[in-house]
Amino acid sequence: MKPLISVIIPIYGVEPYLRRAVDSVLRQTYRNLDIILVDDGSLDGCGKICDAYAAKEARVRVIHKENGGLSDARNAGLKIAGGDYIAFLDSDDYYAPRFIEILYEQICLQDADVAVCTYEVTEEMQAAQGPDFAAACKAYDRGEIQPVCYDRAQMLMNQYDAHCPDATYFIVAWNKLYKASLWKGITFPTGKIHEDEATIYKIFDKIQKGVYLRLPLYAYFSMPGSITRETFNLKRLDWMDALDDRIAFFAERKETALRRAAIRARADGAIRYYLPLSRQLRHAKEEKKRLRGYVREALQADRTDRRCGEGFLSVKTRLGYRLFLLLPGIYVRVLYR
Repeated sequence: MKPLISVIIPIYGVEPYLRRAVDSVLRQTYRNLDIILVDDGSLDGCGKICDAYAAKEARVRVIHKENGGLSDARNAGLKIAGGDYIAFLDSDDYYAPRFIEILYEQICLQDADVAVCTYEVTEEMQAAQGPDFAAACKAYDRGEIQPVCYDRAQMLMNQYDAHCPDATYFIVAWNKLYKASLWKGITFPTGKIHEDEATIYKIFDKIQKGVYLRLPLYAYFSMPGSITRETFNLKRLDWMDALDDRIAFFAERKETALRRAAIRARADGAIRYYLPLSRQLRHAKEEKKRLRGYVREALQADRTDRRCGEGFLSVKTRLGYRLFLLLPGIYVRVLYR
């Protein structure tokens, strides 16, 4: 029998979309699944829907818990996951029918620890009107989609926009299949957003090899009011906390290239956040000071490294950072324009 694969679905307030998500897992061509529905204290009908699935489908298990947020729900699923491999699905999204089959196949073929695919964004409620997964899989079967393998260091570096145009696909948790052993001792940070940025690099740190397919096997549902579309709020700065932790993580291991990449990503992110923060939360003086500080720290780190023989910021980037520190409002407006 093929290995058991656990699929963890954290659930809160998604009654209109939940059946679509769970059905996409039940219809997987890979059948040996341990499907864990984590009802994170939903106030709508999600809990009853979960129980109904468990009553008629032996592969489905349900956890009912008090609301603790996405990270807490995923962690609850990880605690009871019995599979040899782990996958995640957000409850308003859905899988292509061959999501698990293809990613598992690639892990075996490439002797990899984790497999990564791409995703497509959809606003369609009906899966039949969403991404054309059938066409994508036909291209895969014809050999038109070539897997790319990366070692640990490159998988980590691929999480940064400045080094990889597909960085987003390496950051998020839910477009991947993982060996379950990678999750030993690792949990998502509770009470924070940007939980993937704070976690997946720790998984990549433990791998020998990852495999990447530029093949959309996951549908990311975009709806009005989703967390990525809300008005800017200070919780967004949790992303900066995640990068702070990465910098410390790589500095402790004396991994210079990864530390530099994280420092630059934090500075670039600070600049991107500065304009919406200034426009929508004008009272947030300390937070704006914090963002400017990250840019200043990047310049200082680059200066220190150049004194030792090699900096990591280009002349153009250094000039841009200095202009931002001098005239942040004007610089950001020009940048966006």
